[in-house]
Amino acid sequence: MKKLWLLYADEDYAVNQDFGQLMRQRGQNHGLEIQPVCLSQLELGMTASGQPFCRLNGENAKPNGVISRQRNELISRHLEQMGVPVFNNSRVCALCNDKRRTCQFLQGLPMPETFFPLAGSPPPPDFPVVVKPACSHGGDRVALAQNADQWQAAMDAISPQPALWQQVVSQAGMDLRIYVVDGRIVTGVMRRARQGIVSNYKLGGMVHLHEPNAPERALAERVIDRFDRAGAHLWFAGIDLLYHCGQPVIGEVEDVVGSRMLYQCSQLDIADMYLDAVSKTME
Repeated sequence: MKKLWLLYADEDYAVNQDFGQLMRQRGQNHGLEIQPVCLSQLELGMTASGQPFCRLNGENAKPNGVISRQRNELISRHLEQMGVPVFNNSRVCALCNDKRRTCQFLQGLPMPETFFPLAGSPPPPDFPVVVKPACSHGGDRVALAQNADQWQAAMDAISPQPALWQQVVSQAGMDLRIYVVDGRIVTGVMRRARQGIVSNYKLGGMVHLHEPNAPERALAERVIDRFDRAGAHLWFAGIDLLYHCGQPVIGEVEDVVGSRMLYQCSQLDIADMYLDAVSKTME
């Protein structure tokens, strides 16, 4: 039986233990022994001879693979340098967990006009705009700014972390999360905000299952292909699409994608699908 770590930042595992238990149960169906591990349990470094090492609770450790639910590219890269396969890999981690990098990487694909403010950048020339942290998730500190005062308050709430702001799409307050497993589209969930522009399920967004239509699927396939060609295979990810003037545009790509809302509105067992794909690649 292959031994895999399910790797979390401590604060994230504290609120995702049910998913951890589900992954352990589903792993048994595929010959995988899955062990939840928190970052506080690990020591990483390099030996005097320049070789990477990892210790779990003070003991040298090297799992057969890692299902990464943490967002630090350095950690994923270190494990890969030890010869440990990481799902999703460090390239995905680096590209998805800074929204500015995601936008740069997806150059040429439709997305809202986006600004990367530098130190001392002036307010946007036109309002309204959506202000958000560059490196957050789950709708954290996302704000609609209608004027310069609201923009400054939103920026202050994010500081000293990097921020970005975007043009407000014409159909703000709704988006489509397309779930991807092993580089293939599984299904989608449409999210709508009860009020305002933040549609995240854990923040009260309404959700229903939505099979991607032809334009939505075509755009998501272009994203998947772009990642694949960059050596960043999407083993388990979410592609979030927004809507502007009736057309889908790219919102972001979620590396550590949540599935709570999918289980809420469908019978799909995406954890089992994911682990089936992982087990086959490790045979």
